[in-house]
Amino acid sequence: MIKFFRKIRKNLLNEGKTTKYFKYAIGEIVLVVIGILIALQINNWNENRKENHKLSDIYSNLLLDIKADSISYSTNIKELKDIDFLHEQLYETGVKNDTTIVLKNPSGIRYLLYYNPITKENDPFIASKITNDSIRKEVLTYFRNMKDMDDIYSELDGVIKTKMRVYLGDKKMYKLSSWFENKSKSTAKDGFSYDFIDNVELIALSKDPEFQQILLEASLKIVNNIDILEILIKQNAHLISVIENELNRP
Repeated sequence: MIKFFRKIRKNLLNEGKTTKYFKYAIGEIVLVVIGILIALQINNWNENRKENHKLSDIYSNLLLDIKADSISYSTNIKELKDIDFLHEQLYETGVKNDTTIVLKNPSGIRYLLYYNPITKENDPFIASKITNDSIRKEVLTYFRNMKDMDDIYSELDGVIKTKMRVYLGDKKMYKLSSWFENKSKSTAKDGFSYDFIDNVELIALSKDPEFQQILLEASLKIVNNIDILEILIKQNAHLISVIENELNRP
């Protein structure tokens, strides 16, 4: 092709057709420029396609993580509310002397839920990889909500581990036989609840002023955890919707 154009230019010069030669040369330059622009456009299209594919993978992985978090949060909120209900019952028995209450799961007084969202753990810098400003903003909001939950959960962790559990141990509330004789049994088969704190003894302990002070502190942390976790659950659901809409966008 290059030899063909060179031959045309040579013929025009040999024939003395200078004006036509310059017009042809200009036309050839225009064609070259157009070719370069087309090549750049194709290259940009390929780069954009690669970037969009990369972002799609990021969104897909993020979606899997936040959906996994959603399942975990559902368990966490139920556990927190169960413990909150137990606290309410212990207040009714210890302070209001309600004698009709039977504690459903007294061992829950020392329970610490397993809170471990995987989104931030799998990719703590994922927000920096997202080019869409609105989606990045939603991800950052979700991460801030997780940070708030981390902070309040660590406070609950401290109360349960350093105060409630230590106090219960000092009061000899733990029943070794209930644990060691039943820990290997199937819950589904035998209906074993793993209670190693006696219902009646915990109700009696609920009247102790020292226990009531620890109960108050634990209850405050549980309620704070519920409040923050509900905000986190709401943002989690919103972020799922935002990412799904982005992935389904034409």
